[in-house]
Amino acid sequence: MFAIYKKEITMFFTTMEAYVAISVFFCINGLILWYIPSEFNIFYNKQASLLPFFTIAPWVLLFLMPAITMKMVNSELVHKTSLILFTKPIAIWEIIVGKFLASFTIGITAILPTIIFVYTIYNISTPKGNIDSGELLGSYIGIILLIKLYSAIGLFCSSVFKNNMIAFILTTVIILSLYFGIDLIASFYNNTTLEYLSIHYHYKSISRGIIDSRDIIYFISLTFFFLYSSHVITDKNKT
Repeated sequence: MFAIYKKEITMFFTTMEAYVAISVFFCINGLILWYIPSEFNIFYNKQASLLPFFTIAPWVLLFLMPAITMKMVNSELVHKTSLILFTKPIAIWEIIVGKFLASFTIGITAILPTIIFVYTIYNISTPKGNIDSGELLGSYIGIILLIKLYSAIGLFCSSVFKNNMIAFILTTVIILSLYFGIDLIASFYNNTTLEYLSIHYHYKSISRGIIDSRDIIYFISLTFFFLYSSHVITDKNKT
């Protein structure tokens, strides 16, 4: 498993694509938060809060994580390296988990530079340091759980389709459906039960700074479901 993890990390960070993707993530969020006049602009709203960032981040991750995972599994099939993997004394779950941890690590690496945003908010707040640490911690935990889930969905789609672009599009569609689609339908019909199935509902709950076990269980369960599905499909491709 560690060998798979190391291989994926090495392959990703030895290409310019890695640094471009991470830079784009940081720049998009930075421009929206600090430069482009909008409801998300911190100076425009005159509020020393990172709430706008945690509202934007799921949208940006919606494209970043599929781009990271879209070829993690299917590239093994296309380049026939899966034959080498499957003949080695390594279980399929180790391959899936290794790739999952790699994509998760890359996602975490992408959000690490946003600590600069925290430092800036801390210094410009009045009085200095007047920030809601509970809300901030909860929001970052929510982002981490999102990255885990998005990674699992991306691996699932990569194991289903050999074409990178199709895997990317399908990952984006599934995330959109689970995050925004269910939430919109639930709001339209005022259905609280359906709303509970939405990623947005649980992400918003954690972002308030209140860590509810139901939200954690939701993210872990959905992540496990997609990882297990990836395992099943990869096992079928092996035969």
